[in-house]
Amino acid sequence: MFLCYSSYMSMIYQLNLFLSIFNLIYSQTIYTALIIISNPGTKFVPVNLSAQLISTTFMSSFMQCFIQCTNNVQCRIFDYEVDIPKQCRLFEGDTNTLGSIVLSSSSNSKVGTIQFSSDLFLEYNSLCSSTCHHSRYLQCSTSLLCECMPHTYWNSSISMCIPQLPILGASCQQDMNMCREDLNYICLQFNQCGPLSILSATTIMDGTTIVDSNSTIGLSGFSGIGVFGIDIDSIVIVDQNNNRIVAIWDASTTYRNISIVATEWAPGSSLQSPYDLYIDDRNGEYDLYVSDYSDARIILYSNIQNVKLPSPIVVISSGYIDGSGANHLDGPAGIQIDNNKNIFAAAYWGNIVVVWPRNSTNATTIAGHDIPENTLTGLDGPFGLEFDRYKSWLYVADSNNHRIIRYTINGTRPYIGIVVAGGYGVGIGNNQLNRPNYIRISKKTGAMYIVDSNNHRIQRWEQGASEGVTIAGNSNGIPGTNATMLNYPIGLALNANETYMYVTDWFNNRIQRFQLI
Repeated sequence: MFLCYSSYMSMIYQLNLFLSIFNLIYSQTIYTALIIISNPGTKFVPVNLSAQLISTTFMSSFMQCFIQCTNNVQCRIFDYEVDIPKQCRLFEGDTNTLGSIVLSSSSNSKVGTIQFSSDLFLEYNSLCSSTCHHSRYLQCSTSLLCECMPHTYWNSSISMCIPQLPILGASCQQDMNMCREDLNYICLQFNQCGPLSILSATTIMDGTTIVDSNSTIGLSGFSGIGVFGIDIDSIVIVDQNNNRIVAIWDASTTYRNISIVATEWAPGSSLQSPYDLYIDDRNGEYDLYVSDYSDARIILYSNIQNVKLPSPIVVISSGYIDGSGANHLDGPAGIQIDNNKNIFAAAYWGNIVVVWPRNSTNATTIAGHDIPENTLTGLDGPFGLEFDRYKSWLYVADSNNHRIIRYTINGTRPYIGIVVAGGYGVGIGNNQLNRPNYIRISKKTGAMYIVDSNNHRIQRWEQGASEGVTIAGNSNGIPGTNATMLNYPIGLALNANETYMYVTDWFNNRIQRFQLI
């Protein structure tokens, strides 16, 4: 790349002289701005063409295209003869985060990038009357202060106005006006650019939902939830108070196409307060595991996608509703299946997490000691589980200890846990939780999605972070009924593309779908 200093008021003759005689760089000063010219055969590709393209005109030379850019205070990048001879395109943005310079099909095309120095913005926040006389890149605001031009924001760390972000989901800071306001983007509460509408959910099911065309049977008490499918989200939900499992086979058809998947753990024997479920889709048949909380059982329903009311198979039955030891499932809640189809289960009242090897009648305790404890080997009211098949990490929502604890399942016992979220006592702080009940891990980023039940919110917690951000519900732990609020959420599921998050909103008796960015 060639570097040049360019003067906005210099003679075009001087510019042509440099270009024609030396075929190198041209030099003039635009209030100390630095111009970078790319090698021939290149073009600029913005991250958001419609938001960043200022104009497309036709100029007789690259130099005239450059002058067009310098005459426009919003222009920071231009390219010439990319698609059509003499075509001049002007852009907002930069080549760091808002676009890139790539090879083009035209050997004559070139890109010019204007780079600024902090000297251009010395007048920022100073008094003005109608204009900011010493910088064409600042404007006099209604408050009679020199401020950044539209589509730019003040970055105090470099003392410059730089382009706002026209990217949905771009990372932002709350103390900077980083997101493109003309696109209705703001820095949302979870530090990403987007419209306020992102915070509002769509209700997929609620107490008025008709199941199997039977208007007399509503839904009540949503807890565990799972989702499967690639192009279409099929959702399976624990309808706890009705002692059954229901499914909506296409979540885009809200309130419709809903059927009963399971009601019994054996012929003639009803489920008793089922809590959680796990969908195993590895064999292409979508096997469903359900924890039957009050009867201390884990039941398997095979091939739920193709079989109506599949026959139940009890894969775990402790024989005890209460008691101590690995074989006593005292309040089975969260369940997970590993690569070998071993079954992990959290016993809420037993304060333990156990594993049943496949086809075995005996379990092994892998965490907890039958009594409430707040240690790295002890638990107090474990509820939700999540197993990372790739790293053999088991996450436990240690509800009464207000934390998420992670165990490495590597065959070496006793397992010593690591607190990966919460653990700072009950509270509404970003580093605190209040009775977390459920957890899911992003397969894309590894981030933890935590159902912070008694804070009525969903927290996203990056791996290794010391605190989380609220992505659904009220960040201050306030319950509510509108589309942006939750009231004691319990379960959570991410669809395959992680574009949507589904939440079981217990006291509002509904399933909410939130868009993820």
